[in-house]
Amino acid sequence: MFTACDKNFEDINKSVDFVSDPTPDFMLPAIELYMLDNTYYTQGDFVGAFVMHVTNRKAYSSLTMPGGYQGYHFEWAYENPFKNVVDLIARCGKDTAYANYRHIGRIIKAYVAHQLTDLYGDVPYFEAGKGYMDRLFTPRYDAQQQIYEDMFRELEDASRALDSARKVPTAADIVYKGDLSKWRRFANSLMLRLGLRIMKADPVNGKKWIEKAVAGGLLRNNDDNFVVKYLPNASTGGTTNPTANGQAHIFIRYPDNYRLTSPFVNFLKDRKDPRIAAYCMLPASRTTYAAGDKSPAKQKGWPPYGDRSEDPPYLGIPSADRLKYSVSNISTFGRYDAPFIHLSYAQVQLQLAECAVRGIVPGDAKSCYEKGVRAAMDQLKIYGAEAVITTAQADAYLLENPYNPASMEEALEMINTQYWIETHYNWYETFANMRRSGYPKLYEKLDLTIPANSGAILPRRLTYQADEIAINPHVQEAIKRQGPDVTSTRVWWDKP
Repeated sequence: MFTACDKNFEDINKSVDFVSDPTPDFMLPAIELYMLDNTYYTQGDFVGAFVMHVTNRKAYSSLTMPGGYQGYHFEWAYENPFKNVVDLIARCGKDTAYANYRHIGRIIKAYVAHQLTDLYGDVPYFEAGKGYMDRLFTPRYDAQQQIYEDMFRELEDASRALDSARKVPTAADIVYKGDLSKWRRFANSLMLRLGLRIMKADPVNGKKWIEKAVAGGLLRNNDDNFVVKYLPNASTGGTTNPTANGQAHIFIRYPDNYRLTSPFVNFLKDRKDPRIAAYCMLPASRTTYAAGDKSPAKQKGWPPYGDRSEDPPYLGIPSADRLKYSVSNISTFGRYDAPFIHLSYAQVQLQLAECAVRGIVPGDAKSCYEKGVRAAMDQLKIYGAEAVITTAQADAYLLENPYNPASMEEALEMINTQYWIETHYNWYETFANMRRSGYPKLYEKLDLTIPANSGAILPRRLTYQADEIAINPHVQEAIKRQGPDVTSTRVWWDKP
C-alpha cells in the first residue's frame, strides 16, 4: 500500500504556514475542517470494520495485522489539526486580544489529542506539534494517564477563561460562530466523555470530572451539537480535499467493494428503526455509485469479515450478488458534503443515562435514554430530507422498543447499543466506547465456523505507523511501557 503514496513522515512536525505571521481568523476554520481525516483509510478500512458498521470484505486476520493504514490517522492528525492548533495556541498567547482564540484552540487540542491517545495509547502530547517553533522533530511519547490528566485540566481552565468582553471569532468559527456559551458546553461535554472513559482505570477521578462536567453545563439540545459542514469537492486519487468529507469516499470511489455489515443492518431492521432509511441503500450498480433502492425491508448487510455467507453451508458469496447488499444512502451519508458530528446532545444524554444506572451522578436513566434516542433521530435532519425522522416515528420506535431493562447489564447494553448506532460514521468514537463499555457484544455472536473468525476478539487499539517507528526512537519507550505494538494490547483506560 505504501508504494502508492508519499507519506512524507519527516514533515510531520513541520509547519505548513508559509507566511511569517498568519492571522488566527484564517487558521481556526482550517483547524476545524481538518479535525476529520480527509480520507477513509483508518476509519473506513479498519475502525469501521472493527465496530462492524462497514466492511471492506477483508478477513479479520488481515485487518488486525500491525502496520498498513492503521497509522494514517496518526499521520493526519499530527501533520494537520494537532500541529496547527498548537501553533494557534502559541501565536494567540502573545496577543491578549486573541485570548478567546487561544482558549478555543486549547479545547480543540484536547479533542484531537483524545482521539489519538484513545486509538493508539501512549502518543506524543506535551512535545508534539513543535517542530516549526522549537525544531523538535522527534517528540517523546507520553503515558496515556498523564495525557488524560492534562486534557481534563485544559478543558476546565480553557472553558472558564473564555471571555465575551474580548474579541470572539464569528465568521472564522465555522462550528459555533463565536458563541462562547456553546464552546463551554462542548468542553464540559467532552469532559463528561473522558470522565466516563476512565471509570475503570481511575474511578475516583473519573467521577470527579463527570461531576464537574455536569455542574459546568452540558450540551442542551441538537443546536449545540459540534457539527462541521463540508463542501461537495471531488476526490483526487485516494484522498479528498479537506473541505470535503472523506468518509463517503469508500462508497463513492469503490462502489463494488465496501458494504454495510449485517450486525448493523439487522439491528435496525429487527427493531423497525426508522433510521435505516437514512443510513442504507441497495447499490444500483457495481461500477458507479448511484441512487438505488432505499426500501427498509430490502436492506441487507454483508458478513462482518470476508466473503463467506453467514448461512449454511457458508459458501463464498458470488461477485454478482454484491448488488443485494447495502451501502450508504447516497443522499445522506454518502456525500462529500455530508456534515460530520464530532460530539452530540444525543451522546451526552446516553452517557448521563449510563451515569445514572451506575450511580455516578443522580439522574433518571429512562428519561435520559429516551431523550438520547429522540435526539439521535432528530439530528439526522442535517443530512437532508431523506434523513428526517418525525416525532411520531420516534414515538413509535420507543413504544416498540421500550426502555425497561431487567438488570443493570441489560440497561448498559441498551444504552451503549444506542450509542453504537448514534455514532455511525464517527467510528473512532464508536470504537472507543465499544472497548470501554463492552457493548454491543458483537464478537461473541460471530459464527466461529466461518474461516478466519475463529477466536476473534474485539481489537483494543491501532498500531503505530512503521515510518514513525523508524524515525522516532521514543516509540520504543512507549512500547516498553504500554506493551507490544499489536491490536490486542490494551490502552491505559481499557481495563477488562
